[in-house]
Amino acid sequence: MNTLSKEKLNFQKNKKKLTNYKISQLTGIPISNIDKIFSGTNKNPTLDTLQKIANVLECSIDDFIEYENTPISPIYIDNNTKYTLGHILKNKTTKEIFKHISFMNEKDIELILKLCKRLNK
Repeated sequence: MNTLSKEKLNFQKNKKKLTNYKISQLTGIPISNIDKIFSGTNKNPTLDTLQKIANVLECSIDDFIEYENTPISPIYIDNNTKYTLGHILKNKTTKEIFKHISFMNEKDIELILKLCKRLNK
């Protein structure tokens, strides 16, 4: 079943460097509702509410949804990339790590890459 993802919501919010309070101000949605949506307490906000949030975050409602059995995106044209990403997403642990990498800054990612290289030696 496809579900609203608080992680994806918060990723979009953090990308725009907005707070729940600011989103509330810009959408006209009460802060208590925004807090419930972004904390995952309200798992079924209306489409109108989600559209207002998406407009403020300059993204699509689709960017908030966690799809089950999501096929690998066609933007990954390289077969090696498709294969690697497929393995990452099939494993619960690597999928979780992959999800958190999107929140890391460039220096943190570089450090992780250096650590991986050391481990491979």
